[in-house]
Formats: sequence, structure tokens, C-alpha cells
Amino acid sequence: IIPNLEHLLFECKDASELLKSLCPQDFFYKLKVLELCCFHDAHATFPFDLLPRFPNMEKLMAACSSFKEFLPSRLDGMEEHARVLSPIRHLELDSLHDLEHLWKSNSQLDQALQTLETLRVRNCGSLINLAPSRASFQNLTNLDVWRCERLVKLVTSTTAKSLAQLTRMKVAGCIMVTEIVANEEEGIKDEIVFSKLVILELHLLPSLTSFCSEKHSFDFPSLVEVNVSQCPGMKFFSNGALSTPKLRRVNLTKVEKKNLNTTIQQLSTQT
Repeated sequence: IIPNLEHLLFECKDASELLKSLCPQDFFYKLKVLELCCFHDAHATFPFDLLPRFPNMEKLMAACSSFKEFLPSRLDGMEEHARVLSPIRHLELDSLHDLEHLWKSNSQLDQALQTLETLRVRNCGSLINLAPSRASFQNLTNLDVWRCERLVKLVTSTTAKSLAQLTRMKVAGCIMVTEIVANEEEGIKDEIVFSKLVILELHLLPSLTSFCSEKHSFDFPSLVEVNVSQCPGMKFFSNGALSTPKLRRVNLTKVEKKNLNTTIQQLSTQT
């Protein structure tokens, strides 16, 4: 029965036992979804060494644990890291209250999650940044970030440029977020294109002042719907040129409507 499992939940004690076990390396060959939870030790580290046991895993979920980072900072075995992570298409992190980084700035890891299609990060109150400034998510289609109270800026302009496949972005309940796209290099204000983004949702972001405060030009050729609610500090969308030829629906609730409405109206009429 076990070799036919497609979905498995592991707690800390289970992971320790599996790492000690002598079961064949391909024992969980058919597993598609792995859930990890209840790693509550103060020094808990994400059990990365467990992942090679699941060579065809497509979805990884981690919840209710004390990990401070998702990918290990050590530099040895980067090729192995990439091989192990390559099948993963969907990553969900929930209630990891000590999580500060998915991984720390390291050029060898910045391409590690390029195969991701869905990234959901929720209730991670210590998260400082979603990814390092040079991280790339070139296959990501769905980004959902909710209640990450220490997060100030969602992604850098470099990472934003890699989001060519993104179709939906939702950011909610992140009380310290001031902008979605941050510029990390002075003087460089080139165009950022969200080629496939259809729906943009921004909710309960009391510190948000804009989508981007720098003078980048933004092109949203596929954007149809924008929902902004309970973002009282948002005065404008961005300082640069905007193109949204397909924008049809703009829903605003508890937003400074005088200025933002003008900006969104300009968005919807530009070609």
C-alpha cells in the first residue's frame, strides 16, 4: 500500500524515523504531495535531506513549525539541491511563525525554485523578505501572500522582471508592506512587463503607498481586473508610465479614491 501513496503528512518524529530507515530510495516513487508539520523544536531546521526520498513530489506544504528558513544556507551540494527541488511545482508555507527567509541571499540558490508554478505564503509573521533581490520565478503563475506582518516590500524589480508567467497576484493582511515592487539599484528605472497577469488583488495593507514608488514603466498587456480594498495609505499606483490595454474592472474599497481613481482610470484607458 505505502509504495502507492500519493499524499503523505509527516510530523517531526516521523521525519526522523524515515531518515534512519533502510527503506529503498524509490519507496515513495508515486508520492505527489508531501505535508510537513509540527517541527516545534526551537532549533528546528527544514528537513531538506528528507526530500530526495520523494523524487516525483509536485506539491510541498509546510505548516505549524519553527523553521527560520526554507532552503539551507550551506553552500555544499548546490547541484543536488537543484535536482531535488526541480519536480516541485507548488509550494505552500503556512503558520511558520519563526520563518525569516525562504533562503538567504546566495547567487547559487537564487535560481533554485524556477520550476514553481504556485507559491502561497501565509501567517508567517517573522518573514523579512519573500526572496533575495536576484531570485527568479520564471514559471510562477500564482502568487498568494497573506498575513506576513514583518514584510515591507514584496519583490525587487529584478525578481518582478522574472514573473512573465504570473497570471494572478494576491497580497493581503501584510500590515508593514509599503510597496509591491521595490527598486534595488539606484538610477536604473527600466520597463517591467507582467505579460500574463490577469488579476491583481491588494487587501488589508494599511502601510501600502503604491504598487511601485520608483519611476519604472509598467506594462500589463493581459490585466483585466484590479481589486484594492482597505489600503488607506495608497495614493497612487506607480510613478512611471503604465499600459493596461485590457483592463475592464477596477474595484476600490476604503482607498484614497480621489488620487488613486485618477491613476486607475488612466491605467484603463492607456494603450
